[in-house]
Amino acid sequence: MKNTILLIISIGACLAGGILKKHSGNQFKNKQIMYHLFNAVVSFVSAASLFAMGGIGHISYFTLLVGIAFGIVSALQQIFTLKSYETGPFAYTAVIVSLSTIIPTLSGYFIWGESIAFIQIIGILLMLVCMTCSVDFGHYNHTKSSAKWLINAIVAFVCTGMIGVMQKFHQNSDFKAELNGFLIVAFAISFVYSAVSFFIISSKQISSVRQFTKTELKPYTLVIMVICGMCAALNNKINLYLSGIIDSAIFFPIVNGANLILTAIASVLIFKEKLSLQKWIGMAIGIIAVILLCNPF
Repeated sequence: MKNTILLIISIGACLAGGILKKHSGNQFKNKQIMYHLFNAVVSFVSAASLFAMGGIGHISYFTLLVGIAFGIVSALQQIFTLKSYETGPFAYTAVIVSLSTIIPTLSGYFIWGESIAFIQIIGILLMLVCMTCSVDFGHYNHTKSSAKWLINAIVAFVCTGMIGVMQKFHQNSDFKAELNGFLIVAFAISFVYSAVSFFIISSKQISSVRQFTKTELKPYTLVIMVICGMCAALNNKINLYLSGIIDSAIFFPIVNGANLILTAIASVLIFKEKLSLQKWIGMAIGIIAVILLCNPF
């Protein structure tokens, strides 16, 4: 019962953060500045929230090193997910990112010796079909933007999958009790990465930054960033804990599958997205793939 409640909270926090990211991405004209500023604020708030939840405690060199790697990958995941939301449909981006569950699922089989069922192999194959349907190159004028979105989505896909692997890696070690410190280090590194990137871009685009802060950066956008940071902290802390006690082939597909279905609903009800028939078919196949990866049978 406890794990079920935690799963629901984690999925809710992830969905809320995704919707707010999509909304924010639509509000800014200077996307490059926005990506790094958004991630810097979110990462700072996440680290501060986690510190308030339980402090940093003792941190081993193992936790420090894995936390640094986790932070860099998390920053890239945040940035390329934002880029994907901006360059392509919210629903289909969620499909591609959710299918990243295959990475920790396979890692559970090859690294930790967890079992993988035949039905999950079918899910993997359907995942490839889904990704094939993800971009419609039939219309020449949209080829460039479609390719750009697909590249952003694939990078987000890989980074999201690696986040799951690193969560499992840390929570299966002798240092799993350092959970809070691990995440604080990770978000601190993510903050530094985006803050440095933001200041480098700012030094080269001074006029653009001034225009950005005067016309685009509103108080409510900062509130959105703070909420996203709190959601990220909650989502990551719960997922990190559950990844150590639930098999990868069960935990990651359930988390990603539930988020995928809820995001698809949100894309239609909130963002009024219209997809081509090919993309609807691909998204349906993607949802089926995630369900099969959950091994419901």
